Amino acid sequence: MICLKDVSKIYNQGKANETQALQHVTLTIKKGDMVAITGPSGSGKSTLLHIIAGIDAQTSGVYEYDGNDVRKMSDRGKCELRNKKIGIILQDFGLLGNDTVLRNICLPEIIAGTYKKSFDKKVRVLLQQVGLEGLEHKKVNQLSGGQRQRVAFARALAPNPQVLLLDEPFAAIDAKIRQELRSWLKEMIGKLGITSIFVTHDQDEAIEVADEIIITNAGRIEQKGTPIGVYRNPETAFTASFFGQPSVLKNADDFHTFAQAEGADKIIVRPEFVKISKLDEVEKFKTSVSRGVVERVSFRGDNLELQVRVNNSVVTARRSLEKTDIREGETVNVFLYRIFALRGDSVQLIENEAVRDDFVII
Repeated sequence: MICLKDVSKIYNQGKANETQALQHVTLTIKKGDMVAITGPSGSGKSTLLHIIAGIDAQTSGVYEYDGNDVRKMSDRGKCELRNKKIGIILQDFGLLGNDTVLRNICLPEIIAGTYKKSFDKKVRVLLQQVGLEGLEHKKVNQLSGGQRQRVAFARALAPNPQVLLLDEPFAAIDAKIRQELRSWLKEMIGKLGITSIFVTHDQDEAIEVADEIIITNAGRIEQKGTPIGVYRNPETAFTASFFGQPSVLKNADDFHTFAQAEGADKIIVRPEFVKISKLDEVEKFKTSVSRGVVERVSFRGDNLELQVRVNNSVVTARRSLEKTDIREGETVNVFLYRIFALRGDSVQLIENEAVRDDFVII
């Protein structure tokens, strides 16, 4: 089990360029958890991962691994933690292009002076598990991006670590292969039952792969929970503004039946909160719609993404391809099922009064 208690990290402490990377972080990650750390650039994601990996140390606070204070471990204990108990996959994979797949996976053992020929047999089993059977003598620079990712994965697993850390594991891979690898990674880690923590800036990736999500902001943890729990129930103004695809309303009065939002600092709407209909389509809540003008229509593969202006506010919505096309410049009906009203750092989900008990699952 990984446990951080009031952990802070300051770089260049006491100097003009002092930077607070982490602020009073407290969290527990249990054995077998699959956790994604996501947040904006500079929010402390990678610093947190590096402290867990043992390749960086906190300025203050306590980091415990299986109940042992890492800072109080002997040099030998810290070395074992980094090299045996924890496997890490870096963003650039850290592979040697001119070396073979087999040698790349064996490299940590070779460097440590613990390599034995019998280790090759274990590597071949690993290659079979990650779908690279028969490629052990191929040079890494002859492999595709997806295959290189699997080599990095196999190398991290070779010492039988208890924890696997991944830093932006799919950032260097094209979109189509990235989607395939997400599914593969989730299935593979599920089979192995290994505790896994990965850093990503991609919210879709975090939602799809992880069992739990940690959202970081300015070195703090904003929220931790299941993907659907965090998405549906943001606990802070930052999480509501960061997660999903939010639109900020200039004026809630542009839309009907949200009296409870009066006095809010900010109103946020997600695409799934919005229904766009053509003027000649039957509208159940016709007395509560606003009129808007479509400013942009973008084809997203399985739906149309619409940006619609209602007076001073612009909302983003989605429309099924099975419905009649809507064109840019067209006047449409706009209905909001619900909104997030932000007051200070608190978040209130407000249902449209016209809906009443007609709750729409998001």
